Amino acid sequence: MAARLAGGFLQPVDQEDFKAAVSETLQESLGELDAIKALPGFQRAACTSLAKAWSAGLNLDDEARSATEETAKSRLAALALLENGVLGRLPASQRRPADLVAEAIPHVNAAKSIFGQIEVHGRTEMSPVWRPLFEALAAEAEIVWIAQARHVPDWVGAMGAKVERSEDANPATRTVSCASPRHEILEAMRWAREHLARGAKPHDIAIAAASPEAWDDHMLASSEAANLPVHFVHGRAALSTADGQLAAALAEILLRGLSRSRVMRLVALLRVGAVRFGSLPGNWWRALPEDAPLLDAERWKQVIDGLDAQSFSDGIDHRPLLTEIIGAISKGLNAAGEVGEQLFEARTRAIWLKALTEGPPAALDVTLAGLRVDDGLEPEAAIVWAPASAIAAVPRPLTWLVGLSSRSWPRRAGEDPLLPDHVIEPARIDPLPVHQADRRDFHSIRAMTGGELVCSRARRDSGGRLNGVSPLYPRDVQETYLAQSREPAHAASASDRLLARPDEFETLPLARATVRTWIDWHSEAITAHDGLVRRDHPLLLRALNRRQSASSLVKLLRDPLGYLWTYGFGWTEPEETDEPLTLDPLAFGNLLHEVLQETVTLLEGSHKDGLAGAPAEAIGRAISAATDNVAGRWADSLPVPPPVIWERKCAEVAELAGIALSHRDEPLPDQRSWAEIPFGGDRRAEALDDEVRAMLPWDAMATVRIPGTEIEIGGSIDRLDLSGDRLKARVTDYKSGKLRGRPPQLKGGAELQRCLYAYAVKALIGEGPEVEASLLYPRRDGRGLPLENPEDTLAKLTGFLSEANTSFRAGNALPGPAAEEQWYDLAFALPGGASEAYLATMKPLVAQSLSAIAPLWDEV
Repeated sequence: MAARLAGGFLQPVDQEDFKAAVSETLQESLGELDAIKALPGFQRAACTSLAKAWSAGLNLDDEARSATEETAKSRLAALALLENGVLGRLPASQRRPADLVAEAIPHVNAAKSIFGQIEVHGRTEMSPVWRPLFEALAAEAEIVWIAQARHVPDWVGAMGAKVERSEDANPATRTVSCASPRHEILEAMRWAREHLARGAKPHDIAIAAASPEAWDDHMLASSEAANLPVHFVHGRAALSTADGQLAAALAEILLRGLSRSRVMRLVALLRVGAVRFGSLPGNWWRALPEDAPLLDAERWKQVIDGLDAQSFSDGIDHRPLLTEIIGAISKGLNAAGEVGEQLFEARTRAIWLKALTEGPPAALDVTLAGLRVDDGLEPEAAIVWAPASAIAAVPRPLTWLVGLSSRSWPRRAGEDPLLPDHVIEPARIDPLPVHQADRRDFHSIRAMTGGELVCSRARRDSGGRLNGVSPLYPRDVQETYLAQSREPAHAASASDRLLARPDEFETLPLARATVRTWIDWHSEAITAHDGLVRRDHPLLLRALNRRQSASSLVKLLRDPLGYLWTYGFGWTEPEETDEPLTLDPLAFGNLLHEVLQETVTLLEGSHKDGLAGAPAEAIGRAISAATDNVAGRWADSLPVPPPVIWERKCAEVAELAGIALSHRDEPLPDQRSWAEIPFGGDRRAEALDDEVRAMLPWDAMATVRIPGTEIEIGGSIDRLDLSGDRLKARVTDYKSGKLRGRPPQLKGGAELQRCLYAYAVKALIGEGPEVEASLLYPRRDGRGLPLENPEDTLAKLTGFLSEANTSFRAGNALPGPAAEEQWYDLAFALPGGASEAYLATMKPLVAQSLSAIAPLWDEV
């Protein structure tokens, strides 16, 4: 209205143009805000604070000049710089609210001819900036403020507007107590379906909360399961859409680096979200070398260049598309806008550019998580899920209010992050605080709902904590207690209906199979549900006919079922994507091994007598250089902890490396040393160039078999010392953890590295050297713990491995003792409460079935 009166094709500030102008202005100097303007979330906070100041009708330049406190003056002056920069970048036709009002007031005499009678609907307050125009219009035209009694601001009547108050609708009101926020949404959907079954139309039904974002995930899942049209008035989270997930996949790569799984996820989403990438076959990744390290663009390009048309299942050469994707990603985070333009189509590109407008590229994970998009549903033909303020403005006859707990409704008012209370009085910048607005919205909805009003609360929050009751919760109505396991009269979805009707559910094949599984898990007999598989099943053979490592053979010996899950099904632990707060034991061990490898390599290449003859000072310098090099590589390619913790962990690694290398046994004659030396065609051997391979004591790609079996092994030996005549060898396996109890030998099948390394050295060095295999715990004292009776131990292990191989091939993929460990990584696939009952019941049965292997589990 103000823009039409102002004329000249003027218009209010467009939100997208506004955000873009703020983003551009942040490149300039903004006084005291320079120190924080690069932080994630600052751009959004700046937009919010400027919008509040404009709605309040504040002139930031005047406010800065009139401020008396120095802190307030500097903050207001900085925001005034931001405002002036934004105004200079907006299109010439766009005006702030105060500017529109100033240009509209001289033309109010035309208001009656243009608008006729003016009506104000669904408002409980009006921003101060518009009130001068409201007063001027009231003097020239008839203004009717249509609202419920009790919710008309005092200034409306004083300005000469006519107020129409209607009587309260007095709806049928119910109050219900639900178990959790998720249960609240489920009950609301059951209620909506009940009304639809009785003849109500979707546009008659509303479900609302003071701030609905906390329930969005539950509502999205419930609405899709119920197959009901539910319009998200405030927009759906962008990340809940396919386009948002595609944008997130690219953001993850640009922020955290390339990896096999991240690129596979991006390509899988591009195949669906971008037509020109749709020709890529779904199994394109099978053309990649198994376990190839793909942590940088150059390595990806080398691998792709090595493929051909026959590498793909459809026989078509898709290398140009894959090269285009990797080439775009390699431009990096600073070219995020260009990368998105190259890879994405219209809808995804719009989300991507909007995220870049909301904040800098480094904050993409934050901005994407906060974006919302239109769900494409028309509110006139759908149930609405909305903020309470929207329902207060446009009420519906059937309304369910969610979240009437003390924490959720009314919400607590907070300070503006850039215009806090000591800078601007709260009443000036926020004339209707959020807690007051929530109260008004609740009372308006209760007064205007024409049919039925249901108010619900959750007894506990999503974390299981008890919730208090909102002061707005109707106490004059008898509350209905709803149990989460109740059988509803109207189910929200097909699964809800089946779970609520056990007699009907138990007739389904799925239910019968579930019951059979549960009975088998609780019977004192081994069944298919415990891991029995038919002999020579292809999945068993595929798992066995692979190059084995120490970790895979430990699983085969100690947990055949976990071996099947890991190497048959291909289940793997998800990658760490967020920055960790510390290094887990596995990552710490990998870091220590890498530092030791680089230290040994440096000493062997720079000192004439190598590691064996290097003085302590030279070892210390090599460790320091190696730690710096390795830490730099990790920081560039992997998620690492915050700087203070990361520096402490690197210092700890350097200290342990010093202990590990300071204790040296009597050097072998003309000793040479290697660290992390690959054998048996391990993936690390594939990554070595020809020059490095030539410096190794053997062909790293040669096949290594355990004597007396067909088991092929591969891996990397932590450290190898070899005499000049190749007749004596010392194998060392580093352990970054603490030694508890007596030194282990086979440790129930969990300690195989020394034995496997000894097998490899004997097989690869043709002269058949005398091999000494030791464990070394730097946290203990740095002294090696040799394998006792090596020949007998190796022969014993060979027998157990042969029996394990035969038993697994026969179909005995049963849970072994490793499944009882506290940090068992596949515990999610076991029956619920497995450690309390299931595994105890199975233990003697498994020991009997695997009687040829079970004695190993008692070995020290």
